[in-house]
Amino acid sequence: MVAHMSGGNLPRMMGLTNKSGIAIRDTFDLSDLQQIPDDRGRLALALMREGRGLNHPAYAFLSFFRVLEIAISNNQARRQWATDNIDNIDGHQAKEALGKLRESVPGDIGTHLYESGRCAIAHAKAAPVINPDDPRDARRLQSELPIIQALAVLAIEQHLGIQTSHTMWNEHIYELRGWKPVFGDALIAGVLAGDPPPEDQQVDAPLLNVRLRRSAPFTPLEGMHPLQAGFQHGKIEVVYQSEDGLVDLVFWLNFAEERLQFDIEHSIVARDDGSVAAARNGKELDRFFRDYFLNGEIQMWNAENSSLVSRCDAFIPMNCFVDVDVCNVAIAKWDEVIAEREEAAAQQ
Repeated sequence: MVAHMSGGNLPRMMGLTNKSGIAIRDTFDLSDLQQIPDDRGRLALALMREGRGLNHPAYAFLSFFRVLEIAISNNQARRQWATDNIDNIDGHQAKEALGKLRESVPGDIGTHLYESGRCAIAHAKAAPVINPDDPRDARRLQSELPIIQALAVLAIEQHLGIQTSHTMWNEHIYELRGWKPVFGDALIAGVLAGDPPPEDQQVDAPLLNVRLRRSAPFTPLEGMHPLQAGFQHGKIEVVYQSEDGLVDLVFWLNFAEERLQFDIEHSIVARDDGSVAAARNGKELDRFFRDYFLNGEIQMWNAENSSLVSRCDAFIPMNCFVDVDVCNVAIAKWDEVIAEREEAAAQQ
């Protein structure tokens, strides 16, 4: 799809000057990709894709307006909705275009978009009419295109229940979604209210595989079993332990803010008992810390049924520099420790 053509002596496609490409497609996270069950929703998304792919402003405008017609079938209700929601549109381009349009068009913007946009494009029996050969009409429609596109996005979300990725990111429900059935609505409501749970409260927590997306699994963080849970100020502090008992994982389920909280300084507690297993754990955990600081994304998987329980967005370190070479040297040094301990164990 051609998104933009530059000016100058020759038209050049945008974004193709960098030969290394502008996206790495095999690392897209599709774990929360929405499934659209009904035909209306699928058709609305199809028209959105069509409108974004057209290089003709009039036909693109019509495609976006058809989205409004799918979302709100009644003509009068649709026009009123556009009027009531024009200030709720999102996006810098849409808001900038709306500001400029208000400088030249007094009155109801929703009515203007309907009469001077949709009707003027679709019909030719009464003014206003869009003339395909008049560049002024093309420029005007092009300038208003971000507004009708933003309205189409908003209509899909409000009336068809299909969230944008930005809304999903803002709500970040995916961080605690898998933990809610584990603890139950009643217990979570008590935590949010500040009420202590019953002393005999039992929770059937799953075995966990704690991983980083795009990284190989870390042995001590695989098959971790639940150790204990504590309740405080809208949070549940959860402690898991590795199979060998040498590594503890502490994290917090902040139901008040819908956040899975992990503290790089306090969440992983490793014990070195001088064994080969402890040295191997040290190497794996150093690898974990390296990958986590390199924008690692924590994922918690149910080790019993391989379902994704919880995940976080990429970790963004602040006020620090990650020297990957130094990290790799520290990881490699563990091989010497492992070899020494294996040799000592063999001589016993």
